[in-house]
Amino acid sequence: MNIQRITSSYWSYYLLKYAMKCEPQGTIKLDDVNARSLGLVGATPLQLQLISATITAKHVSLAETALSCLQIPIISKSVGVKYVDSKAPNLRTKMVTKSRILGFHPIDIYCAPPSNMAQYTFTKYWKQFSPQQQKLKKKTCLGKDKLRFFLYKSEYWVWIRDFNPSKHVEPFFFNILLNNVVFF
Repeated sequence: MNIQRITSSYWSYYLLKYAMKCEPQGTIKLDDVNARSLGLVGATPLQLQLISATITAKHVSLAETALSCLQIPIISKSVGVKYVDSKAPNLRTKMVTKSRILGFHPIDIYCAPPSNMAQYTFTKYWKQFSPQQQKLKKKTCLGKDKLRFFLYKSEYWVWIRDFNPSKHVEPFFFNILLNNVVFF
């Protein structure tokens, strides 16, 4: 049993240490007998070696293995994750876009919404909408903000950084405001 005194300053380190811990590595033995019992009758030794490499290259849980063997799909759609910077104004850096134009910070974009979308907090705004500088032909535009961004329904998972209150006090409380208060 591992018993340690965990204080507020070591809590994040403790969780990160165990979350990043490597899983034990192993090999899979796919000989003719095991291949037959798995339903891989007629597979060549090269195919068995490829199957073994595929299985051991990724950590596969028992539930994932069972669902795969039963041909039950467990992933229906792959969605990208979009990072939205939520730093306090005094901690922000400037961003230059591909066209070398000084870009707008996500908070600046949030503070200039169309008039019909003024009831959203920063977090809800970015989770529901995707501002684009160019008009997209295949999507329905929901409006145009005061900075001339076109708003579309977001198709991404949005990640907004969660600051540790013991290390980053001001950004932590600033993010609480962004989650709970409408700024405009």
